[in-house]
Amino acid sequence: MSFYYEQKPFEQYGRILIDKVLIDIEEGEHVAFLGDNGVGKSTLLYALKNAYKESTYLMEQDMTDYYEMTAMDFLLFLKPQLAQLKKEMLNNYEKISDYVALEGYEFEQEIITQAKLFDLTEIDLDKKIKCLSGGQQTRVAILRAFLSKKSLILLDEPTNHLDMTMLDNLIININKSKQTIVFVSHHRGFINQTASHIYQITRNGTRKFQGDYDHYKHVVDLAHQSQVNAYEKQQKEVKALEATIKRVNEWHSASQRTTSVRDPIQQKRLSKLAQKAKVKESQQKQKINEKQVEAPENDNREFHFNEQTHFRKRSLIRFENVSITINQQEIYRNANFEMKNKENILLTGPNGSGKSLFIAMIKQSIKPNKGDIYITPSLNIASFDQQNSNLKYNSSPLDMVMALESVTRSEAQTILATFDFNNEKINQHIAFLSMGEKSRLQFVLLYFSNPHLLILDEPTNYFDIATQDLILKMIDSFQGQVLIVTHDQYLQSRITATHWHINDKKLENMTLNSKQPADIKKTIKLLEEFKDIDENGHFETDN
Repeated sequence: MSFYYEQKPFEQYGRILIDKVLIDIEEGEHVAFLGDNGVGKSTLLYALKNAYKESTYLMEQDMTDYYEMTAMDFLLFLKPQLAQLKKEMLNNYEKISDYVALEGYEFEQEIITQAKLFDLTEIDLDKKIKCLSGGQQTRVAILRAFLSKKSLILLDEPTNHLDMTMLDNLIININKSKQTIVFVSHHRGFINQTASHIYQITRNGTRKFQGDYDHYKHVVDLAHQSQVNAYEKQQKEVKALEATIKRVNEWHSASQRTTSVRDPIQQKRLSKLAQKAKVKESQQKQKINEKQVEAPENDNREFHFNEQTHFRKRSLIRFENVSITINQQEIYRNANFEMKNKENILLTGPNGSGKSLFIAMIKQSIKPNKGDIYITPSLNIASFDQQNSNLKYNSSPLDMVMALESVTRSEAQTILATFDFNNEKINQHIAFLSMGEKSRLQFVLLYFSNPHLLILDEPTNYFDIATQDLILKMIDSFQGQVLIVTHDQYLQSRITATHWHINDKKLENMTLNSKQPADIKKTIKLLEEFKDIDENGHFETDN
């Protein structure tokens, strides 16, 4: 079964998102949708869902509406009748027979078995979704998609919050699946390993490419360079033609000044020259008008924080023997950590290991059961909230920025434009922005916070690739300190930071540990070289 969708123009709430949409996907293809934030990728997934309701499953990106449900109940709702029966069984044991007849327990066992492949235990399945980590929520959402067994699976940013183990697991599941899978993603490595085709989504339309991200990028870069070359050639030709017209006109003007009015021969020659000049100008203008190569688009956005004051104290943040238990589950046990002055931190760890909890303790919204946390007084901390809980959904981006202290309208518009908010977007209700646009707005708010320390929790989630690169530039230029929590290997490879990892309820300095073996080897070698020297500094000999 193939999946075809065409719409011209493609609209949402009466607003044109894409001039023309043409999607043609063959059975079994694994297709990535690529495009800028806000162009309409997620909306396009919903359109495909509505066009093929019976054979399509759409993975929910936002799990907020299901926070009070257990993960098991959320998965059971794939079969609403079973979910309803299980609820009724609590007060009516006679419903158990109906549940058995519909193979409810068999389906529960299938859920448990498949959940193990996504590193979700029965204990995890019994938890409310709001009590699961971001990575665990994503895994539950993906698991539900595969359990649906629909012909067409639609995944919206499926790699968000996933640790490397779970990312590899997702890649394996997609590659072995015979279902048709369409996903929105900006994760370059993931696209490279899963996509058979790529759809480029722009304001103008849709275009299909065969192959992975690297192949797509190569083709697009070649096309861009060809356009650059053609445009530069066109500009040179236009300038040359304009110079020719100017020169012919100058010849005519000069001849007109030097030709006698009373000399009929000279007047005839002047008339012919004027006619030739007119024809030449017409020809040249026609040639200019024939040149219609558009100027290539270049993303030259720059974003720099204001220069910050550095602290003189050696240590900015320090954990000493910190222990904490949440919902009767021990997360940290005698954990130690230190962030020094002029030092960036990269924090990694498996899903559910306590990375978000670590940030909450630094922000002092949660206190440990044991141990001490020291934070340098007057340290201004600003954080990127991956749940966008700090945004006012009934306000516009411009309203939120203008509500900040000492911000002018001009300054607000300039920074918003840097993050690709056009005149329409800056006045739009935040509730109608895409997840990527909401995240971009958070970075605008971070700019005006004038922080000494930036805490970025999965900062590249939902961002298009161009904005990811902008964020990287921002991190590189920021003169304060940055603490980054991320599973994004591309981001990890691009930043200079001390690497801390959560392991077995402890915090380990991986940078220090990685240096230790080399230091030990060097010491052993040194001892070997000087083992024959006595206490007086003399080499011992056989004599």
